Amino acid sequence: MDNKETDSMRMMRGCMTGCMKACRWCPFMPIIFGVALFLLGYYLDAESVRLLWLVFTGFMVLMGTMMLVMVNVFLRGE
Repeated sequence: MDNKETDSMRMMRGCMTGCMKACRWCPFMPIIFGVALFLLGYYLDAESVRLLWLVFTGFMVLMGTMMLVMVNVFLRGE
């Protein structure tokens, strides 16, 4: 029974590793969208809308950067 559990765990780890390698570029999507929205928000006229856009897009860029770091740390840990 222990042998089946270890085989199952090994298979799941291999599947997750393959998926993470395939999605290596996925963290760049929120970064790209965040930078585009950040620039759009910067050039809007209304000050309150500009502030909301800057906060929202800054959060998106931060999340994308964190995802990029997490994926790289996970792939290096193999």
